[in-house]
Amino acid sequence: MKLLHLLEFCRLTGITQENFEALYDFLGGDEVCLRLKYNYRRGTPNRLIYRTITAREPRENLFLTLVRLRRGESLQDLALNFGLSKTHVSTIFYTWVQFMYLQFKRIEKEMCVTRHDQKKNKVPPCYKFFKNFRLCLDSFHIKIQAPYHYRQQGNTWSPYKSDNTIVYLIGTTSRGSVGFISSGQEGSISDRALFENSGIKRFLEPGDLLLVDRGFTVQDLVDADGIKVLHPPFLGDRNRLSPEEELLFKKISHARVHVERAIRKVKCFQILRNVTNRMLPILDQIVYVCACLVNFDPDNIRVV
Repeated sequence: MKLLHLLEFCRLTGITQENFEALYDFLGGDEVCLRLKYNYRRGTPNRLIYRTITAREPRENLFLTLVRLRRGESLQDLALNFGLSKTHVSTIFYTWVQFMYLQFKRIEKEMCVTRHDQKKNKVPPCYKFFKNFRLCLDSFHIKIQAPYHYRQQGNTWSPYKSDNTIVYLIGTTSRGSVGFISSGQEGSISDRALFENSGIKRFLEPGDLLLVDRGFTVQDLVDADGIKVLHPPFLGDRNRLSPEEELLFKKISHARVHVERAIRKVKCFQILRNVTNRMLPILDQIVYVCACLVNFDPDNIRVV
């Protein structure tokens, strides 16, 4: 792979060249990446022919995948830039997205750092008020092309976004890194149902504290597990909050800035701005990979 200027490399992929090498090593390095199979199928109803893509430097294929994720480049443009056919570019991209997804899934439990491990490092001031903090949770919507089926159109319609969307639950640790990302749900789902269907409870431990937005009225769902959910106080029929509630509201809002920043970083991957119906089968994998790549952002890397 040709050496690019450091700033240009980061602009194209979202990570530095040093973190690119760290990512490549995490994925298995040459030992694993050189053994990836790139097959595509062509044929007629009576006959299927299997072709194999010409072997290429795996770092170039990873670079191509990161460029498409970060910049949202079309398959045709990437084919011209990399000197490949559109079919080959598509196959490389889908192969590497699936591969990266499976590799990241292997550390899903470790990524959701326990509260005890978070306390071993220096806790940011905004989280010192919250004892036993585990994750800060929020939802985010990805706009999609209107599905062909009318029922799916209704199920994915989000009154909040006034568009067809797929919604995800994301959680960040005290260091601002992504610790949890759920599978996608149809955009009409409520925050409570999203939490219930996300499967996050299997990563939580008794005594954990979750910081959430007002829409996540889920305390009763985790009472039996000994987990506490803290959200900004509701105003209700009152004209104003009490001084204690005002202080709590400010502290929660200050802490929740990190999950909002993580969502913004995920949405910086331009491929999520033009989700077609053909992308829907692997949208969960793409979003999961993008969320994990946020942890390779230079701002999230801490030298120990």
